[in-house]
Amino acid sequence: MPDAAWQKRVAEWTPEVSARAWARLLHECADDREMRVVLLVADDEDGNLVALALGRAAEDDPSGLAAQLDALYVLPDRQGHGVGRWLLREAAGELASLGFARLLVGVLTANLPARAFYEAMGGREIAQRSADEEGYLLPETVYAWDDIAALGGPSAPA
Repeated sequence: MPDAAWQKRVAEWTPEVSARAWARLLHECADDREMRVVLLVADDEDGNLVALALGRAAEDDPSGLAAQLDALYVLPDRQGHGVGRWLLREAAGELASLGFARLLVGVLTANLPARAFYEAMGGREIAQRSADEEGYLLPETVYAWDDIAALGGPSAPA
């Protein structure tokens, strides 16, 4: 991400702004029981949040059968311990139970660790697109799992 875009994001996307955005999403989900959204969190033994996953209906899928993973965040010191793998599988299972058949995720093309993760999880690269970040068009790679139910399933984090 260009430094200017990153600095703007850091300055404007404060914890308070983030908290309001998450509160708005949670209220929308509570108010609309038909909204097919999955939000999962992982915490440590002390109850501290260490990771989260957010999935919902894909914006550009008129069939309603595709879900998109909007977020999969794992704290840096928890990466490489299976938490992301566990969350992705659990989110896929929950999304499948909501009637989705396919899962899509877009990741910045320059984010090689995330791309390697999705490829290791069986994601198939299907497209290249641009994401607008503060007026900068950033290359993004889209991965798909054509059988979301096969991706989902119980697994314990390491």
